[in-house]
Amino acid sequence: MRFEITTFTTLALLVAPALAAKTWDVKIDDGKFSPSILDISPGDTVRWPLDDGGDHAIVETIPGPQSCTAKSGGFNSGRKTAGQPYQRTFPVQGVVNYKDGIGANCAKNNTVGTIYVGPRPSDAVPPAPVTSITSAMSSASASASASVSSTIQQRTSTTSMMHTSSRGDGASHTSSMIAPTNQPSNANKLVQSSIALGFVGLIAALAAAL
Repeated sequence: MRFEITTFTTLALLVAPALAAKTWDVKIDDGKFSPSILDISPGDTVRWPLDDGGDHAIVETIPGPQSCTAKSGGFNSGRKTAGQPYQRTFPVQGVVNYKDGIGANCAKNNTVGTIYVGPRPSDAVPPAPVTSITSAMSSASASASASVSSTIQQRTSTTSMMHTSSRGDGASHTSSMIAPTNQPSNANKLVQSSIALGFVGLIAALAAAL
């Protein structure tokens, strides 16, 4: 019984990583790999369907992005005609750079790709810039403030005031003055509406940035 339990445990440990492994497809779209940057886990497989109608070769290159120099001892799929897929499993953590090795596809079309097996190194290209979100928040806030200021100015109305005075000859003289009149209650309502619209714009900007 103890032997059977030990055997079962060993088999489970061997099979579990295989069951958890994933297969990722990298296609060629408009002459470029899509996605050109891929994050996978050790043990995952990357598959290139190569079904865009052209001939290709998946060739590992020297370290560094945008490189068209083949790596000595690196993998090379050889020439694949249209519809011949190629796949490779990456068991070890690291960074893998590759290119399309047919003709001038790499240099002319920038047909290169990078695979991060495991966590990205600290000097890797960041997934997304944080500054874009901050910029969107600042822009939405400034827009809301400008809208509130403009609304208050537009809600300022004018009232005509009549003033009658007597002159020395006994005749009366009537003059008019234009005095600004604020409408605080309506202005406050419009200010609140503008602030609400500003927050809606802020949320929309954040959603677009993400």
